[in-house]
Amino acid sequence: MKIIGIAGGTKTGKSLFAHHLAKLLASASILSLDNYFLDKPAHVPIEQHNFYIPTAFDFKSFHMALEDLRNELPIQMPNYNHKTGKRISTVKLTPKNYLIIDGLYSLMHASIRSLLAYSFYLESPPDVVLSRFIMGNLQEHNYAPEYSVQQYFTFVRPAFYNYVVPTRQYAHMVVTNDYNSGLDLFLKDFLSKYQL
Repeated sequence: MKIIGIAGGTKTGKSLFAHHLAKLLASASILSLDNYFLDKPAHVPIEQHNFYIPTAFDFKSFHMALEDLRNELPIQMPNYNHKTGKRISTVKLTPKNYLIIDGLYSLMHASIRSLLAYSFYLESPPDVVLSRFIMGNLQEHNYAPEYSVQQYFTFVRPAFYNYVVPTRQYAHMVVTNDYNSGLDLFLKDFLSKYQL
């Protein structure tokens, strides 16, 4: 099994990139770090919970799942509900020829980086990120734009510069995903030149 890592800031296109890549590779599954959020503390209102810092994630369980898949063992991947801040169920994930991991902090830990055959870091201009964040929250959760702007400047932006940007140095390739980038076309071109 070859493991491919995809990291980068919020709303830079990591999940979309992962799904495009999975379609282009022969037999690939995706393990997303977003499924491994820790349950929100009961006393913290959802709007005050910071989902964007490293301590919000269950890296221990994520790494265990990664090792099981690497050893050709199926796993039960958590299904996380962002509205409640809790894990609500699990989904079976079976090992395939390729495993794609994506998430804000896919490149943070050396123990995970050492398992990667290749890694990408996605980045987008700040105005594009903010626009996608507002639109995504409106379409997926019906959150008001004012709420998203407050969340962005309170949680998203500080976490990005403090914790995500330092992991950029570990990527094999940095990919800029602007407002009109064609990630699918980029990947087709990349795979025509390089073997993952």
